[in-house]
Amino acid sequence: MVKALRIESENVTRFAEITEAPLLPGHVRVSVKHVGLCGSDLNTFKGLNPLVELPRIPSHEIGGEIIEAGEGVSAAYAKGKRVIVLPYTNCGQCSSCRKGRLNACRYNKTLGVQQNGGLAEQIVLPAKN
Repeated sequence: MVKALRIESENVTRFAEITEAPLLPGHVRVSVKHVGLCGSDLNTFKGLNPLVELPRIPSHEIGGEIIEAGEGVSAAYAKGKRVIVLPYTNCGQCSSCRKGRLNACRYNKTLGVQQNGGLAEQIVLPAKN
């Protein structure tokens, strides 16, 4: 189990024990060392972000250390490597991605918004992030 702070509902947070995410091929497990909370997290807490479904673990601003690498991950992402996290996913195929605007991907899933963020002891992410 992993400890996390979760926004449960509008203006309600709770420390929770969540199931440790499985380590998939091409992914890394990151021990979270630093997070930032910003206006989007505050809007989520206040119930003002229409893109977020609660409950949600906030924070897309994450720094940490790799503690485990899945199958197929480059040796460049070895255990002990300190990392900052790219907070969104991209498909690489849509018109925005083809123009190099990966943060505007049509199928973007941002940490702390469409998927759980970094306000937890650890997080599993694609190594490319």
